[in-house]
Amino acid sequence: MNDDVLNHQPPTFSPDTGLFYVHETNSLRIDYLLEPDARGSMGLGGESSAAGINYGTFIDAIDYKTGKVVWRHQLSSGNVGLLSTAGGLLFTNNGQNFAAWDAKTGTPVWHTQIGALSAPAETFMLNGKQVILASAGTGLYMFQMIQ
Repeated sequence: MNDDVLNHQPPTFSPDTGLFYVHETNSLRIDYLLEPDARGSMGLGGESSAAGINYGTFIDAIDYKTGKVVWRHQLSSGNVGLLSTAGGLLFTNNGQNFAAWDAKTGTPVWHTQIGALSAPAETFMLNGKQVILASAGTGLYMFQMIQ
């Protein structure tokens, strides 16, 4: 089964923009029972198969006061969670890219091809400077914000 179905990845909220950011995955899955379990109704499903369709993955920026979508950005794939910063950026993965968008408008600002993220990005201060930490594949990447 798809990890996106089993795990609900973290959204984020920015008090600066007043927007709540969530991943939206539009898909469906149909499971077929091919052969019932011969032991009867022991809670065992037997042999099954499945088919699925994905209609797209998006980032939605929602005004928390009205519930209206302010902007929406389609992703090529990925759903590890979102990170918003006080600097007005929104980070997540987009396929094999680690990417940042303008949190207010959804305009792409920056990306780097480090591979698909394995967890949401994190941010913290190090020696008085803000850094972003991202894990992808078998690597751990740290980016420093340049002013």
